[in-house]
Amino acid sequence: MSGVTDAAADRRFDWRAFLSRNAIVFVFLAFVVFATAVTGGRFLHPSNLSLILFQCSVIGVLVLGQTLVMLIGGIDLSVAVVAILTAIIMGAGGSERQQMMNLDGILPFLGFWQSIVFALLASAFFGFVNGIVTVKFKVPAFIATLAMSLALAGLALLTTGGAPVHYPDDFYARFGGLKLFGMPLPIYVFLTLALLTGIFLSRSAFGAKLYAIGGNARAAGLSGIPVERISIIAYTACGLFAGIAGFLFLTRTGSVTAGSGGSLLLSTIAAAVVGGVSLAGGKGSILHAVIGTLLLAGLGNLMNIMLISPHLQDAVGGVIIIVAIMMNVRLSPD
Repeated sequence: MSGVTDAAADRRFDWRAFLSRNAIVFVFLAFVVFATAVTGGRFLHPSNLSLILFQCSVIGVLVLGQTLVMLIGGIDLSVAVVAILTAIIMGAGGSERQQMMNLDGILPFLGFWQSIVFALLASAFFGFVNGIVTVKFKVPAFIATLAMSLALAGLALLTTGGAPVHYPDDFYARFGGLKLFGMPLPIYVFLTLALLTGIFLSRSAFGAKLYAIGGNARAAGLSGIPVERISIIAYTACGLFAGIAGFLFLTRTGSVTAGSGGSLLLSTIAAAVVGGVSLAGGKGSILHAVIGTLLLAGLGNLMNIMLISPHLQDAVGGVIIIVAIMMNVRLSPD
């Protein structure tokens, strides 16, 4: 009889664990209901939803890379600068380079498409260097990636002179304006990358090893997992995602300055953490990180609709982030 009781207890649904795993989903759904109510349905208008997703495309791709690094217990403070420098490099080929004279003799041999490929390879290389410095030389990720960010920011200023760089080729504008089923193409790039990354993490041995490293790197190493190699791959992938984000950034603006990154870095970390990705590593998912990104983008959109002051928006956004993080921690089974 006791065995039957124990079996029934084992089958009992664990609501606390369920809420812990899906807290961000309920927060997001509650927010959508609230936003729809206060805007009289305007928030859920297809054109507004398309706008939110379009605004998410750049930050969302950066969040994908940041999530990979955070899952192993690291952090990358260079993602925003890598994205912007990548965008600058992409314009170095196939254009007159009138405002990029400092690159003459370095990249003038690159054509338009070659510059895009080179920029993406460069972004992956920057991530690779972050991984090497962090993993091989045991430099804390915060310090290593901050140093990389400062170095690349200086390089971006050196190559542009601080002036805006405009690209005569209209490819980026056409790519950003191209719509499929009523939504801009960059949205599909973001969602496709999110889907593929999520499936890869949840279904592959590499993904399982990534979580294991974040949970306990020492134990993972003792079990035969190549901790250093996988960690370096995570940083390299993060750099590549930043490069793709730089490309998408150009499709939105058609121009770039060395300081265009703005608040991109903090947004990537905030979206991942709000989505339940642990700063300590080992916990989180791509799906929830994407929902965190949508939540923050939706919040900004709602406040714009309500004509709330940008200064007040920053304050409200900060409070919302803190509350979401507190809920996530409170519902944690640990």
